[in-house]
Amino acid sequence: MRAHYVALFVVLTLFAAGGTSVAVEQQTVAGAGPSTFIVQLFFEQFGNQAAARDYEFLVPERSAKHAGGIQCSNKNLFGRTGRPLSAAEKAANKEELFLAKVPIAFAVGSDVSVSKLSLDQLRGIFLGQISNWKEVGGGDAEIVLVGREPTEAFFTILKETYPFFANAQFVKVLNKDHQLVNFLESAQGKHAISFGARPNFTSLKILQIEQLSAGVNVGLVYDRSVAEHPVVVAAKQYAQSSDWRESVSQVGLLPTD
Repeated sequence: MRAHYVALFVVLTLFAAGGTSVAVEQQTVAGAGPSTFIVQLFFEQFGNQAAARDYEFLVPERSAKHAGGIQCSNKNLFGRTGRPLSAAEKAANKEELFLAKVPIAFAVGSDVSVSKLSLDQLRGIFLGQISNWKEVGGGDAEIVLVGREPTEAFFTILKETYPFFANAQFVKVLNKDHQLVNFLESAQGKHAISFGARPNFTSLKILQIEQLSAGVNVGLVYDRSVAEHPVVVAAKQYAQSSDWRESVSQVGLLPTD
């Protein structure tokens, strides 16, 4: 059950002999959208570990952005990250715990008949040099290029890995992952192309991009003041386990760098 919160299915009160109850502490793990899926999966499995039995970790589906994850770790044990921490974020007493490397995917609207592009064709589309799908073997329809805000985690990595993305000519810019998916599924987005975290595009048509390989290490952020907390220590150990690495591979993600 993953509709709005990851369910560790920990009962809020545990009844011991004599009728006494032990409260279970709730921890919210809010933050970046690209890491939502992998963080949900992590806490579903980590919840079975002895160190987590007195905790219930709630992972909101809605993105609070990478910055929201940093803020979440001020009040809770963890927040969610959408990219590696910057030098300034680390200097603010924060540490990261990578859980997986999420591939960057390019998705298109329902009426786009193209299934793959070369890196040169992708460059031409994002620089406005190719404006119609027929120029790359598709139907006669104007390409609707949809982007993200300049500081969005996956767009930031794309610009670092392939600098031409910094000059992309977007028709529309969206700020949230779910807004992007909704647009590509709408009538307005039937000839559109955009990019993002592959796990967020399960309902969309994903293009094969030849010669392109890019991904983002995502996971958790915590404050150094809780680095020795038993749950934080256990989470770091579990994230390095063979069981967790196998789970990452099974869902089509990549091991962290």
